Amino acid sequence: MRSTRWGTVLVAAAALAACDRGPSPEVQAQLEQLTVVSAEKDSLLQQVAENARLMSEISTQLVAVADREKLARVAGAAESPMAATRDSLRTMVGDVATRVAALEDRLRASQRRVRNLTQASDSARAQFEATISDLQATIENQKTTIAALATRVEELQAENVQLATEKAALADTVEQLAVQKFSAYYVVGTKEELIERGIVTEEGGSRVLFIFGKRGKTLVPARELDPAEFTEIDMRLVTEIQLPDSAETYKIASRQNLAALAEPPDDKGKVQGVLRIGAPLEFWLPSKFLILVRS
Repeated sequence: MRSTRWGTVLVAAAALAACDRGPSPEVQAQLEQLTVVSAEKDSLLQQVAENARLMSEISTQLVAVADREKLARVAGAAESPMAATRDSLRTMVGDVATRVAALEDRLRASQRRVRNLTQASDSARAQFEATISDLQATIENQKTTIAALATRVEELQAENVQLATEKAALADTVEQLAVQKFSAYYVVGTKEELIERGIVTEEGGSRVLFIFGKRGKTLVPARELDPAEFTEIDMRLVTEIQLPDSAETYKIASRQNLAALAEPPDDKGKVQGVLRIGAPLEFWLPSKFLILVRS
């Protein structure tokens, strides 16, 4: 927007030139300089206003993005669309910073031109310099605003990096808890093998005339079971256990809920071929360690 005072100065100069039946070369050169400087001043004012508009728009978008991200954190929504918005804002901030730097260069050039207006009045030169000084102050404020906007964009990025880290840690913890909760273990072997490995032990029984040894002994799981001696499975996924020898029968020596089997054991409590589990959670509830003893 052109200053009214400058319009008056130019008109007055033109009138004086007309009275002299045409400006001298010096006056003509001065008029041209004044016209260029005045146009440059208007252009600078317009660009400063445009920069201010862009920064206001960025500030508004930053507030909107921050609010959406808060809502997303509460709702557990996907983060990638907002990440794209943050990237766009970062680009916008960089563009405005570049524009302001270019504006500073133009101001310095304008300042040099004003100083070279040797034939301009002191009041005219003072008005130009005052305008440039005001623009320089505005630019400094805009640079401060740009730095604050850039900091806010980076803060949002850091907040989401932290949030992603926390989510990953939480997901890892949940997965670990799920593994611990739904892990089950089974082992298959002869009585002798299982006793030797410390997986089962015999309890009870009574001696008859101290000759025949103990009778009626029961095979039970050892008090301390080492998971490394077993095959680990996810009880949610594995509902069938293929037994090594389909011709042999196997007795369950551990404390599972046999009523949860899809196919119940025979009348001697033995299974053959494949152990099929109908209700996994109920089957494994009494114990996570399944011990199958080959007959």
